[in-house]
Amino acid sequence: LEHILDSLSCFLFKPLGEAERLADVGSGGGLPGLPIKLVAPHVRVTLVEGTAKKARFLRRTLETMSLDGATVVNERAEEVGRAGEHREGYDVTTARAVARLAVVAEYCVPLLRVGGHAVFMKGRLDREEISQGQRAAEKLGAEVAEIIRAPRLPEIGEKQRSLVIVRKVGETPNRYPRSVGVPAKRPLGMV
Repeated sequence: LEHILDSLSCFLFKPLGEAERLADVGSGGGLPGLPIKLVAPHVRVTLVEGTAKKARFLRRTLETMSLDGATVVNERAEEVGRAGEHREGYDVTTARAVARLAVVAEYCVPLLRVGGHAVFMKGRLDREEISQGQRAAEKLGAEVAEIIRAPRLPEIGEKQRSLVIVRKVGETPNRYPRSVGVPAKRPLGMV
């Protein structure tokens, strides 16, 4: 219950409910993508998961729940961000507990159409991570638009949660995302 409620905090970003296509990057066990799909069944959700075992679990879950309009892509985010059918094809991307802001921006922003938004679920955020994330976003054709503090719910304890909203304002240069593993080893936005 805790993780589902936490995932639903993404709806604090109001435009999420109006999205047509959403990519959940680093979906793992399906969070936040599956709870979003259940609450907003009109949204076509793509669960991006690079680990084969997790992707198999997600496929079985979709079959068991008979969820239409949801698919699993078992590839690394860097590869998906270069694929024609995914690149700049989503209204919203989400990521929960994937990486630092600068890294997750490089995974997600190439998937967004211009005008689309990334919703990054983050725990504690420091100024350095936000600054690096902003510099990375700018290189990717985006900007950190706002940070929404999620209220603390007694059901999920005293965890601090913020939603970092990144808005795509221009096309992502073709050189991004870089090759598999490079964003994590050499994050954009580092001075």
